[in-house]
Amino acid sequence: MLQKKWVLSMALVASLSFMTGCSAAAEPEAAAVSSEAAEESAAAEAEGPTPDVSKVPDVVATVNGEEITKDDFVRIYEGQFAQVQQQAEMSGEKMDQEQLRKQTAEGLVNTELLIQQAAKKKIFATEKDMTAALGDVAKSNEMDTKAFLAAMDKQGLNEDAVRLQLKTQLEVERLISKEVGDFKPSEKETKAAYQVVLDQYKGQSTTDEKGAKAPKYDDIKKELAQQLKLQKEGAAVKKYTETLRKDAKITLNM
Repeated sequence: MLQKKWVLSMALVASLSFMTGCSAAAEPEAAAVSSEAAEESAAAEAEGPTPDVSKVPDVVATVNGEEITKDDFVRIYEGQFAQVQQQAEMSGEKMDQEQLRKQTAEGLVNTELLIQQAAKKKIFATEKDMTAALGDVAKSNEMDTKAFLAAMDKQGLNEDAVRLQLKTQLEVERLISKEVGDFKPSEKETKAAYQVVLDQYKGQSTTDEKGAKAPKYDDIKKELAQQLKLQKEGAAVKKYTETLRKDAKITLNM
């Protein structure tokens, strides 16, 4: 296994790991990859606790004979650490690194199972698919393709490695779409989610003299729908990976 294939699958791994036991909700703007991930992690290290991977074994897990190495784990864990640390600071809660390490390992196992299942189902992404995906990822990071690849190269990922990761992610996404389905929230569900937002703003107004003004429904409708879609998909993928785990040979060393 190429350890670098995990970087572009960070959002998928994060969602799968948090679905195994963390109550954090899926973020609507989660991206497949961000060239800013390393900077965010470095900033988190400078301002507060640092990721503790001292006791992580060289082989974190084995899934049907495929090893997930410490390098695989560290790349994902450091990215998630920065996000969870930020959430902990906002909520005033203390981060539990042991729990996060276990969740990250479980997420990597689930992702590897999906990668293997996609291969079994003969789901493949073409060069054309990868080129289009590369353009989309670059655009999501507000860069052109050349600048994005240069940023990735600085992080130790050449173009071949980036395209390989995109191929992996595209194939897993297609597997999920085929096996789990596509979830489109109803207008009723979206409006219910908006009511939660309104209630949150009302709660803030009782402690904030300025009384922050809630956004209009039409302004955040798309964002709310995407968040609901991710939550529903995450729950369905969790059930699907649980099925895959029943027939898999998994050794988890954490």
